[in-house]
Amino acid sequence: MVEGESRISERAPAWAYALWPLGVLFLAVSAAKTSLTRSRGMRLGLPALSVGNLTFGGTGKTPFTIHLARRLQAMGRNPAVLLRGYGRAVAGASLVTSGSTPESVGEEAVLLARSLPGVPVAVAERREKGAALVAGRADVLLLDDAFQHVRVRRDADLLLVDASRPGDLHAPPVGRLREPLRGAGRADLVVVTRGGVSDLPPRLATRVEGVPRVGVRFEWASAPEPASPFGSWEALRELPLVAFAGIGNPGAFFQQAREAGLRLESSLAWPDHARPGGFRLQRLLGEVERTHAHAVLTTEKDHVKWAPLWPGPAPLLFPRLEAKVEDPDDHLDRILRKLVGAGP
Repeated sequence: MVEGESRISERAPAWAYALWPLGVLFLAVSAAKTSLTRSRGMRLGLPALSVGNLTFGGTGKTPFTIHLARRLQAMGRNPAVLLRGYGRAVAGASLVTSGSTPESVGEEAVLLARSLPGVPVAVAERREKGAALVAGRADVLLLDDAFQHVRVRRDADLLLVDASRPGDLHAPPVGRLREPLRGAGRADLVVVTRGGVSDLPPRLATRVEGVPRVGVRFEWASAPEPASPFGSWEALRELPLVAFAGIGNPGAFFQQAREAGLRLESSLAWPDHARPGGFRLQRLLGEVERTHAHAVLTTEKDHVKWAPLWPGPAPLLFPRLEAKVEDPDDHLDRILRKLVGAGP
């Protein structure tokens, strides 16, 4: 197993501080909208658990949602996952099927469906429309990226915070906050990702005193996927590799690869949900040729989009993430048991 937990060094550029007052205004508007909408929230007809964050960008919601779904299945429940389907080219409510593509439902929805066979996954701008699509097939709902989607009620809110990026907890564009820090007070559980319980950034810790916390680290499975001549990460060490990522926190991915002992001759970071092909494909192929790379490494979410058009000959590989939860006081288990009516 491999894990990367060191902090990602980030500093906002000078122009971001000049625009910071606009970010403060954005947060004020966001808070007012959340307060107004929350008072009119609707029920979805099933127990619902929200998984979200205070910031734009990646905190590990998708692998953690997969972990939650599997835990609920182990408890004998039938979860369904509802999400917005960000990055897709079409609008409306849709049930994810084996024929769904990232263009039609978004790459995160495709990844969730592939990782959770038998678990209904629905995309919709309005979660109640997604809930209607899974009616009769589920007895508990996981609301992915729904901390700010307060127009629907939930039985518990799980707030994910990336311990490696404390700088995100400022108004944009200096940071990446979606709403003021006081919004964290809505959380029933704080999930500190890429770190332990004690790694919660101090700037947020004072806002969630008394709220239970757990830590989550995302480890790599023992071998890269899909199957290739490289049957383990050890087989790739010392070989020249090219890596790329179009996720919310690409720096964490590259750092984790280097901590695994992998030799990244080139690492390309693109915006979250960046579309594949075109100039990006040409750039990648150019780097593969320049570095004589034996393989190209990317995230599982990016692999969903890039695999259908990858020309080779260097294999396109990804690490499957496994969530390892630090929860000595069983806070998460208690929330799940209460959610499904199996305990206090």
